[in-house]
Amino acid sequence: MTYAIALERGADGSWWVEVLDLPGCFSWGETREEAAENAHEAIESHLAALRDVGEPLPSGADEAIEVRIVEPPAGEG
Repeated sequence: MTYAIALERGADGSWWVEVLDLPGCFSWGETREEAAENAHEAIESHLAALRDVGEPLPSGADEAIEVRIVEPPAGEG
């Protein structure tokens, strides 16, 4: 299964992760790589908790792509 994640840089430079197909599944890391690794662990734990209570597992995404929107500097655009 593939689960898409959203990464957002915090004001302190850390990276915050939201697992889009698993409501309430979040993680973070001091680096982008650490955040992605921690997201993997968070997903495994979240799925295990769903299994434990007999909930169906979300199917996740068939495919994920990155779309980056860069805002123009203030005063431009």
